[in-house]
Amino acid sequence: MSIEEIWDRGSLIFKHEDRLSIDYVPMYLPHRKRHLEMLARMFIQVVKNPRSFSQRVILGGPVGTGKTAVAKSFGKKVENYSLRRNINIRYAHVNCHKARTLFLIMKTVAKQLNLPIPQRGFSSHELIEIILNMLEDKDQYLILTLDEIDYVIKMGGSDIIYDLTRLSEERLDSNQRISFIFIMRDLTALHLLEESSRSSLLHNIIRFNPYTSEEICDILWYRIEKEEAMYPEAVSDDVIEFIGDLVGVDKGGRGDARLAIETLWRAGKIAEQEGRSKLTIEDVRKAFSTSMITVSIDFTSLDIHALLILLAATKILKNLKTVRYVRVGQVEELYRTLCEAYGIPYRKHTKVWEYVQELSNKGIISTRISGEGQRGKTTFIEIPSLPLKTLERELEKYIELQLLKESRI
Repeated sequence: MSIEEIWDRGSLIFKHEDRLSIDYVPMYLPHRKRHLEMLARMFIQVVKNPRSFSQRVILGGPVGTGKTAVAKSFGKKVENYSLRRNINIRYAHVNCHKARTLFLIMKTVAKQLNLPIPQRGFSSHELIEIILNMLEDKDQYLILTLDEIDYVIKMGGSDIIYDLTRLSEERLDSNQRISFIFIMRDLTALHLLEESSRSSLLHNIIRFNPYTSEEICDILWYRIEKEEAMYPEAVSDDVIEFIGDLVGVDKGGRGDARLAIETLWRAGKIAEQEGRSKLTIEDVRKAFSTSMITVSIDFTSLDIHALLILLAATKILKNLKTVRYVRVGQVEELYRTLCEAYGIPYRKHTKVWEYVQELSNKGIISTRISGEGQRGKTTFIEIPSLPLKTLERELEKYIELQLLKESRI
């Protein structure tokens, strides 16, 4: 297929692919309405009478919990609301992992405010004065979000917080022009600040908890259906639930919505590159393994029979592709076949069960018991985060190498 044909055909998976970008802020943030409302209440005085008050708020929580999205969404809303009330409040957002000094922070702010900076060199404090004077001249107010500010603090940049928060204190005889939102992954970094800076920040903290598997599913379906990032028919409930189970904090994941969205996007790209119109469970496994550092399996810690049981489960799931779980009975049958192929006496059912438990305890596989509607109790095996084709290849290589070594002893 030529490049022109690829472009003419378009995607069978993505409708608006950009809406799965990490930088994209959706119209609605599932499970973060309460956080937006808390932020709005903290800024009531700033919105109603901005010249009289300078607010400082911290959004704290692990990566991927919606802090940046909430801040940016709030920024859009406050700008729109203030314009309707003839109060010109501007919003600026600076990633402090990229802008690591006070000078770079203020230069980024000036650029976002469309403020021309003369060519000659300025100090950071001169830049601050230029921005404050511009706000005064235009009768504007600024809500400045400093994202990942804990990174700068840990790198010895606590003076940045001090210098910025002193702005309002030094202008007590004039209108208050700047309020702050500080986004932090690690709130313990606050203890590195001077007492005066720390005490002014500890009063207004909004905490963000990691997302559960159910919340992750809600977020992904919202992007697919409401934001039209993908064609709904390209994604099944099983695929979304699988991502939720991989990422949800209640299932042992990080609760990171960014990771979930990136995994969905990568899985879509894998299906798209193979010319398919629908994502599979295996697409998600491959995508997840490249979206984050997965658990490395130490083959040397496993008995040859545990390795063969893992290989059996891997082969079955790889061939089924769209299925997440396989019955232990199916795995045991193929395990016996593999033992015969490798010339190894197979172990009895009780010992097989012990190996399954060992693999589960090491986090290599996960198990679950059959639910309602199924006769008797059946244990199912899942290999959640590893691409099965790669795992199968590495297992076969390692098993053959070990058997070769044993034959030489």
